[in-house]
Amino acid sequence: MKPSRNWLDRGGGNLERLKQRNVQSNIIIVGLLLIATIGCLSLADYLREYTNRNIYLYLNWDVFLAWVPVGLALLINIVYVYMKKNLNLRRILLLLIGMAWLFFYPNSAYLITDMLHPFVHYKPEPGERFTHDIEFWYHLILFFSAALIGLLLSIVSLFSVHGLVRRTFSEITGWMFAVIILMLSSLGIYIGRFIRWNSWDVLLQPYKIFHDTLLMLTDPEQLQHVLPFTGMIFAVTLISYCVVYCFSYMRK
Repeated sequence: MKPSRNWLDRGGGNLERLKQRNVQSNIIIVGLLLIATIGCLSLADYLREYTNRNIYLYLNWDVFLAWVPVGLALLINIVYVYMKKNLNLRRILLLLIGMAWLFFYPNSAYLITDMLHPFVHYKPEPGERFTHDIEFWYHLILFFSAALIGLLLSIVSLFSVHGLVRRTFSEITGWMFAVIILMLSSLGIYIGRFIRWNSWDVLLQPYKIFHDTLLMLTDPEQLQHVLPFTGMIFAVTLISYCVVYCFSYMRK
């Protein structure tokens, strides 16, 4: 027995409504993160006025870099959805943009590590009660909000690309992809924080990055620092991603 035409029409209509709702949800999420970003950078401006010091100017650049993977993920989706006629060109573009996304992806969750900066101005010492100083809380809330924005941007970006991989291949492949990306990102955050390489250095000095990374991973003494740090970042990003992923499916 064939399904009725009306049933098919209703199903197609439901699918279209679901797609529209997902697009609207993504626009709302990105819009809220943009508002939060503006608020975060405004607080940094206020702190510069409040302290009469030129502090935290680098945060503008760090936050900008945190948004780059979201823009690249959007570009990947546009190429994937709209470039269906020339499949070879689409594959090349997806590969190039995907590589750029991979190299810039750690910049989002990297903002978590910026939370150390308030303690440059407020050093924990015996008998020191700086927690009663309201200015300390301005500093701490600034970097907590930046870290939260960075973590959410990393989730939004990965969620988008993960979805494409899952739909193209399989559920298992999609999750393998997501976990590997988070592992590589955790290592990339370590390299950015402690070895001080940038994303674009992959193009400018690829051999030097490979050399430094190889030395880092083969030095037993340095591994005692690398493994716990990357493990903590990986745990935080993976758990956060899984929680948001589960919530996204609960509402469907």
